[in-house]
Amino acid sequence: MKAIQVRTPGGPEALEYVDIPMPVLREGHVLVKAHAIGVGKPDVLIRNGTYRWMPPLPAIPGGEMVGHIESMAPGVTGLQVGQPVLVTSRDLPVRGGCYAQYIAVPATVAIPLPQGVDLDLAINIPNYQLACALLYEAARGIEPKTVFINGAAGGVASAVIDLCRIDGVTVIGSASTDEKCAFARAQGATHTINYKTEKVVQRVLELTEGRGADLVLDHVVGPRFSDQFEMLAPMGMIISFNVLGGLPEKDLFREMRAHLNKSPAVRCFTMHTYDHDPAIRRRLIERVLTLFKEGKVRPHIFDRMPLAEARRAHELLDGGEILGKLILKP
Repeated sequence: MKAIQVRTPGGPEALEYVDIPMPVLREGHVLVKAHAIGVGKPDVLIRNGTYRWMPPLPAIPGGEMVGHIESMAPGVTGLQVGQPVLVTSRDLPVRGGCYAQYIAVPATVAIPLPQGVDLDLAINIPNYQLACALLYEAARGIEPKTVFINGAAGGVASAVIDLCRIDGVTVIGSASTDEKCAFARAQGATHTINYKTEKVVQRVLELTEGRGADLVLDHVVGPRFSDQFEMLAPMGMIISFNVLGGLPEKDLFREMRAHLNKSPAVRCFTMHTYDHDPAIRRRLIERVLTLFKEGKVRPHIFDRMPLAEARRAHELLDGGEILGKLILKP
């Protein structure tokens, strides 16, 4: 079968389109034939060898796949050949593995998809799972009236915006271009800020009449991370769910104490918190599946590219050109 493999970590050129043997089914496993494969930031970390949960090399990137059950080994119950399923490597002991025409997984990992759900759109389910975790688990104790999220045109941010739209929560999103801001508004963001041309903190305070945002979702962090305390509402929380821009320059606790009048909170969050708690992961997935089944969500597909063009897909990802979700087709 065809797959994308990384032997030597690096840039997009590290992604090799190769022939590898078909997976061998073990008892209790199913073979899933890919229909669509998601492209995301964790794939880049596997590609460049910096992922904290790095699989052994040579590695196949890819954290999510939707497809159909091709065959089943003895010991599998409750599933059928031909059934549409979702596979997310969050449920696997080793991350990655989805940039391939086929994948063999334990039957408990193959998540049945509701009848009639568009399989291309269903590749967004893991993004919505993370968005649910951010809004309803990591932000525990916060009932936000206003949520701020940076990188508002990305896949996870789009899912956050969509869930807030459903809940009637005001969303302020920031992005690097006017085009991305327009996209975020089309997805449901109430307000957007071009952080290249506008002062983010000042604009958030203006848009909230000086109160600030109850919840700030930040996957960038960066040297000026602590500036965000200025735009935080009283008893507000900042959730860091990645550090793409590096660590803060200023002492974090000192800056929190400097804004003591707001009683600010900071939480560092990762879905890996639930690596040993599949029940929570499944509960979040089931919540998202219900939204998809009821047609309440509006995920956006940026483009569909052949699996063989994974390098080009990563060039777009590295360049920040993707609006919503990019998928690979085997």
